[in-house]
Amino acid sequence: MIPEQIRPGYSTCSQLKGMLSQGWCIEPPVYVRPHWRPRSRHENTYHFVLWNGTRVHLVSIPDGPEVQEFLAENPLPTDKL
Repeated sequence: MIPEQIRPGYSTCSQLKGMLSQGWCIEPPVYVRPHWRPRSRHENTYHFVLWNGTRVHLVSIPDGPEVQEFLAENPLPTDKL
């Protein structure tokens, strides 16, 4: 997926990886919820809670090959909402 196609409010795996390289840490679990719009191309949205010191950030990524590959490489517990 090309980043320009991401809707406002969503992030990409590249942005998530960039934050991790800057010292942010994922707080498990990764929250998975069905997409709210019935006509969406994406079945699920993955919500990652990241911490850096006392700062917290929520990264939401629509389902796709990149996020599936990231989760396969980084086995994190998931919780379906």
